Amino acid sequence: MSYPTKKLEEISQLVHEALKWISDNDSGIWSTSEWNICSHLSGLLRERFKDFDVDVELIKRDGRRPDIVIHGRGHNENNLVVFQVKKKPSYQDIVEDLKKITETFFDEPYKYAYGIFISIGELPDKLPEFDKSKIRIHSVSGWKLITDEEWKEKYQL
Repeated sequence: MSYPTKKLEEISQLVHEALKWISDNDSGIWSTSEWNICSHLSGLLRERFKDFDVDVELIKRDGRRPDIVIHGRGHNENNLVVFQVKKKPSYQDIVEDLKKITETFFDEPYKYAYGIFISIGELPDKLPEFDKSKIRIHSVSGWKLITDEEWKEKYQL
């Protein structure tokens, strides 16, 4: 089995850069569908993860469908990151997507190393508990990316 060549902090920074690029250059994308957002985001991720394949709305053999994956296509030996993207998520939406990441995509047969949840729109005031060593949450609010300082202040992380 191959192991990820990137650490979660590095991955999270590259995702942040891609989201910031959209916020700075094409923020109208945020008002479109989740599928369209994922399509645009995946192109920017492809530029940043050149050693991996980046796929959108990939239907897995068991019918599971993550929003975006960064992986080695055609096998489960190099599955790096699984993404769930949600517009204006409720607390329950986040719970369900984090559960999908941890119980479906971290387990056999997929074995993704990390998960990222992206909120397009305001996050609830309280977030569910999640494994910060394997999952990151990014948020775009008011059509701009929330900065690290704003995030830490709001969620006391």
